[in-house]
Amino acid sequence: MKINNRRIPITLILTAAVVVVVFIVLWAGNDFQALRSTEPPIQIRYDMYYQSKSMAQEQSTFFADRKAMRDHVPGTVPRNGTIYAYATPEEAEAAIAGNPLAVSPAVLARGENRFNSFCAPCHSVTGQDTTETVRRGLQKPPNLAAANAKGYSDARLFHVISAGQNIMPGYADKLKEEDRWAIVHYVRELQKAPLKYAEAAPAAQDTTAAAATGTADSANESTEAVQ
Repeated sequence: MKINNRRIPITLILTAAVVVVVFIVLWAGNDFQALRSTEPPIQIRYDMYYQSKSMAQEQSTFFADRKAMRDHVPGTVPRNGTIYAYATPEEAEAAIAGNPLAVSPAVLARGENRFNSFCAPCHSVTGQDTTETVRRGLQKPPNLAAANAKGYSDARLFHVISAGQNIMPGYADKLKEEDRWAIVHYVRELQKAPLKYAEAAPAAQDTTAAAATGTADSANESTEAVQ
């Protein structure tokens, strides 16, 4: 075989072809991943690889509050966003007749997906267990299968998910309305499971003050009778 009028041995060509084929086969076996190296890559042009920017959760000296992540501007909503209209559970229950979503396998699957993503880190995937978040110091949330949670109306559950409760933040700005209603349906499914842990007994009433008051009243009555 001749290339540029120079004779190239056929064995050399075959050897080079075998080497190329072996290289491609081995690379394919590694899912065509880039070659590994502990050294930083050589940068011919930096382009946008290195930028003067703040990452999530970082501090920033540019803003007075030292936060790189900016708070929502008061009175504004994201494009195509909505404002949750109710301030109290009672308002929500008075205005909302019930869950507008019909329960279906697709709705329950959507509710499970959103519950496991947004709720399970604190409530656990069962709604009853203790999570790593709680073990590391966060207040344990209520048991979703307890009697009081089962007694919540759908509107009240929707309100808690939307506006938050106690240390729980609201998710009206993070989850679409349909997703929040899907979570309500999924919580109802979780509540069908048996209660895994006994509910805490109500605190015993302190009768010391009442007893002391009763003693004082008796003494006053005796004094009045003597007088």
